[in-house]
Amino acid sequence: MRRAAVGALMAALIAAPAFALTVSDIDTDGDSLISFTEMAVMYPDLTEEDFGGVDTSGDSFVDETELAAALESGMIEEPAE
Repeated sequence: MRRAAVGALMAALIAAPAFALTVSDIDTDGDSLISFTEMAVMYPDLTEEDFGGVDTSGDSFVDETELAAALESGMIEEPAE
């Protein structure tokens, strides 16, 4: 049973999307948070309403957890390289 659980966990981890985009890729002022202005540079079509959907805490900034959740849910996409 334990071996099956470990196998299932490994399969889930391998299947989980790995996002390369991090807060530090967008954060230009070094505060470890993303403001609407900073995010709009990478996502020029982003509206303040869209940003509010990513900023689930409502503090007007996006942190690493909120960014990862937005990427995972498809709310925003990894920018093309």
